[in-house]
Amino acid sequence: MSLAGSLQYGEAHVWQVSLDNPIWDMFSSVLSEDERERAARFVTPQLQQHFRRCRSALRLVLARYLNRPASQLRFSYGQFGKPELAEHRLQFNLSHSKDQGLIAISSHTVGVDLEFIKPPGSDLPGLIELVCHEQEKTRLHSLPETDKLAAFYRLWSRKEAYCKMRGAGLQISLPGLHFVPATTPDLHAVAADDGSAEGSYVYDLIPPPGFSANICLPMANAKIALFNA
Repeated sequence: MSLAGSLQYGEAHVWQVSLDNPIWDMFSSVLSEDERERAARFVTPQLQQHFRRCRSALRLVLARYLNRPASQLRFSYGQFGKPELAEHRLQFNLSHSKDQGLIAISSHTVGVDLEFIKPPGSDLPGLIELVCHEQEKTRLHSLPETDKLAAFYRLWSRKEAYCKMRGAGLQISLPGLHFVPATTPDLHAVAADDGSAEGSYVYDLIPPPGFSANICLPMANAKIALFNA
């Protein structure tokens, strides 16, 4: 089924991809040589497989919006590695963590992030120092230990989604970002200590169990539809 013309102004579509599903291996022929080389650079066979499957899913999903063969799509990359379509204005972003992936499609600049919530035993205090704003540190430290890990990952995922929308990656100071509640409980305006985040909004997504997931868009009233790829 073609999805050409289905994406309206002010909308974003988010596709969830199971990277443990071997069906994606049937479509690996759509990958470019560059994508195959990137997959080979991952350390373990499982990570290589997950990268190939996520990129195959990305090409197949985009092909449905563009009415073009998946193997013929060409990507360009921003200064800090954000992928874009070389010959089309359609915007997208993808994220994968552990055995799950998310693909966000929009006519607007978009960033999406998915984080597997690692079990207790990781260096949570050190991560909080690296990622969190002073206001966030205060709130996190006041939480019961049983709630702290998930709350931290929600903040981390929101910040990563914003950075990915901006296409700036590690150039943005994560501790310099915080969030202001907006019109609904799952919507947050992004605030930066240097004022650079004005007009950016992060939406909490319904993630797979054990994950945190967010999408960032330059509007506070976007309609977001969720699909399974």
